[in-house]
Amino acid sequence: MIVRFETTSQTIADAIHAVHHGSVQPVQYITTDSRLVEHKSLFVPIAGNTFDGHDFIEDVCKTGKCTSFLTHKQDTVHIADHYNASAIYCSDTLQAYAAIARWHRKKFDIPVIGVTGTNGKTTTKEMIAHVLSTEGECLKTQKNYNNEIGVPFTILHLHNNHKFAVIEMGMNHPGEISRLSQVALPTTAVITNIGEGHLEFLGSTENVAHAKAEILDGMASGSICILNNDTKHIDIIKKKAQEKNISVITFGLSGDIAPTSYALFHNKTVVEYDGVEITVPAYGFHNVYAAIATIAVARVMGKPIVKVKEALHNFTPVAMRSDIRKGRCTIIDDCYNANPLSMEYAFKSASMVFPDKRKIAVLSDMKELGSLSRDLHHEVGGKLAISGFSHLFIWGNDARYYADGATKHGFDTSQVKIFDTKEELIASLLQFVHSDDVVLVKGSRSMKMEEVVNALEQ
Repeated sequence: MIVRFETTSQTIADAIHAVHHGSVQPVQYITTDSRLVEHKSLFVPIAGNTFDGHDFIEDVCKTGKCTSFLTHKQDTVHIADHYNASAIYCSDTLQAYAAIARWHRKKFDIPVIGVTGTNGKTTTKEMIAHVLSTEGECLKTQKNYNNEIGVPFTILHLHNNHKFAVIEMGMNHPGEISRLSQVALPTTAVITNIGEGHLEFLGSTENVAHAKAEILDGMASGSICILNNDTKHIDIIKKKAQEKNISVITFGLSGDIAPTSYALFHNKTVVEYDGVEITVPAYGFHNVYAAIATIAVARVMGKPIVKVKEALHNFTPVAMRSDIRKGRCTIIDDCYNANPLSMEYAFKSASMVFPDKRKIAVLSDMKELGSLSRDLHHEVGGKLAISGFSHLFIWGNDARYYADGATKHGFDTSQVKIFDTKEELIASLLQFVHSDDVVLVKGSRSMKMEEVVNALEQ
């Protein structure tokens, strides 16, 4: 990841209270990837679980393009002397990268909206940014750059023409969102929901709530938190907000900002609020919450509801989040990720939009659920069975527990097919589907269920 950023090595060292070694060098780019180096780059070597960027410092300097580098390994400082470069010695390069971004963020007095939650972060971020961009240039998180490398990378793109920024923050361990928030320094936070995500590392939904509440750590007194009123453990968020003198505005099907009505269609979601009918050209129940959260942000920013209506009419949905595709049948491509709450939303969407169609769920594992994985797969299977689906195709390790839950809640064993491999599932599914069927395909990112979608499209 490389970003255009003009400064000097000494300025960086002073900004993050690090030790500068060697001659002062101009900086035109900051990169964390040794393969992406441009003229006058500052290289930030990150130590990961399977690699250490420090091992590539000399290789990068040999190119002649890297004129300075960060390091937290004393024995690499001397490399700067051999290549007429500068070394910036710090205690931790990842923390230093965040500190550079935080220093840069403080130069800008603009609204920054931080978005986190178990589900719906990216769609909500995209809707908010889409609306705000009609009022001025808006920086937003690209792709899935929502972690401790991606958030600083995004913030380093801030420039004087930006009027707004919308920053997505993800996590799978406690403390991560706190660090991200202290880089982005949000003026408004949006918490989309609290659900059973990353339980392998967090243990309980209460701990998930505490982790999501960390978004308040980088916010000043008097800031605003926009919180889903329909989600679990809102008391945890509200308590922390009160302690920090941060105002809470609730949204959802109930709350301070709530729709008068909503309706789901195969090609759009319609939400009525304050007498205005807002149409989002996107499929799925999750869009209702994203739209209402966007309305809440617009209200905070003083934007009229009609501006939200005009902007969202031209919204482009995010890929692999409940995409409706055509192939051998109608395909609901929801392959980007999966957890119990997103499964529930997917089932609800299909049952509401396609009530009279034969619906087939093709499901794989929900990852990072820890010791609760078996029970949660079982629970999701039960919810599927009462959502109007007629058949369940399963592949994965814990996915077989969907079958137990489904049969316990009314499915016959003949309605469930379990496969040892994805290839076997695909072969059987292609023989089974009819042209007027609706097939939901969903699983965690590592399961790569888009391969099933691709087969159905051919």
